[in-house]
Amino acid sequence: MERIAIFGAGALGLWFGFKLHDRYDVVCVSKKRFVDAIKDKGLTLLLNKKTKTKNINITDQVKAISACKTIILASKSFDSKENLTTIKNINPQADIITIQNGIYTEEVAKELFNKSQLFPASVMIGSRFINDSTIEEFLNEGMVLGSLNSSNKTQDIAHMFESVGIKVRISDNIERDKWKKFMFYCSSATLNSLTATLSLYEKDERWIVKNSLDEIEQVGKHLDLSFDIERLKEEVFEYAMNFRPKQWNASVGEDLKKGKKTEIDYLNGYVVKLADRFNIDVPINETLYRLTRILQRTRRLKEK
Repeated sequence: MERIAIFGAGALGLWFGFKLHDRYDVVCVSKKRFVDAIKDKGLTLLLNKKTKTKNINITDQVKAISACKTIILASKSFDSKENLTTIKNINPQADIITIQNGIYTEEVAKELFNKSQLFPASVMIGSRFINDSTIEEFLNEGMVLGSLNSSNKTQDIAHMFESVGIKVRISDNIERDKWKKFMFYCSSATLNSLTATLSLYEKDERWIVKNSLDEIEQVGKHLDLSFDIERLKEEVFEYAMNFRPKQWNASVGEDLKKGKKTEIDYLNGYVVKLADRFNIDVPINETLYRLTRILQRTRRLKEK
């Protein structure tokens, strides 16, 4: 049985490790404090007020990825370049599944690896830490998987996830699906992170979501994209208006509550960066970006 690595495993990476553990030879590479806690107590998954614990294979040694044919890169976007470089140095032939928010990680990966090795995924699954050995699944709308060169391996990777009960769809345009999540997160998840709102269809929330998406559309029109971004904008807006989670803890908000560095530079901050390149004003996205940076610095939302 081939070994699968989950590299940079935080709450979402450990969720994948928990799911894949029973059927596959999986090793999670994570931070030492999580490794120590999980080796001592096992990894517990909380779902619908019920818990289940598994003794997964976990380490803080990056050399563990050397013998793995497939690597799920599960770290935050701001660590993507460093971690992809590490993979390149240790296991340059591995197939890499990227599950990060945003569109930055794939841009870095294409500079380091052959496109045939890269399998981007748009994941709408929410997992957060309750403590160092316990994670909670609070959202599960499955994932969309694709490849950068129509690889036949995509079906095998999809089967791997399906075989452990993970809902997965194979994309016919993964760039479009990654942008769909990127646009949703910039317009809606950042808003949830700052306000805890779930009601994106209310007047105030709707105004922010719509105008944020309009700005991203204008930026996207200056890029060489493989899809119609105006049509995608309408699709994302409709999705946001119909998004009705009972619980939603967007990752930027979770990081703010923990006083941790967020991925905002690779979400709304990335929109601002692209807009600057084309001399476009994006006031809604820039405001969301700068507000998040202020709260990250002041730790005003940090739970006590």
